[in-house]
Amino acid sequence: MNYILVSLLCDQFDKLNKEFSKCVGDRGEFHGNFEQFRRRHQTISRSVKEADRFLMISNVACFCCHIVGIILVLFVSIFYQQDTVSDSAVGAFMYSFWLVTNVFGLLLAAGVAIFVNNKVTVTLDITIMTTYSVFSDFDKSTLVKRIQ
Repeated sequence: MNYILVSLLCDQFDKLNKEFSKCVGDRGEFHGNFEQFRRRHQTISRSVKEADRFLMISNVACFCCHIVGIILVLFVSIFYQQDTVSDSAVGAFMYSFWLVTNVFGLLLAAGVAIFVNNKVTVTLDITIMTTYSVFSDFDKSTLVKRIQ
């Protein structure tokens, strides 16, 4: 569920970025309704904030459970090796599977958070740069480099 919600929010940021970059001219001049882009960015940012409020507990619980799972699998595999991993190939496979599953879940939870943070930061940087470019001479190549 977290991934689906994050994907929807990131798609909205991508769509806003594409429309915004189309409104920036070659010399950095902005052609469009800046207030409309600002309001859309604020709306999406508020959606991210609301999603963060109820997903925060889920993400923390997921993160903590995976850390505990990794610690337990490693503890049992190291200190009770004769009863678990060394006993049979099935036991070794089972503990390896649980370790890989917990590490994958941990990386997935962290990766989704990093992905959203990156999208929000890039969109915010574009808004700040364009606000700056409206009031002064600004090179579009700098803006395009930040978008990519």
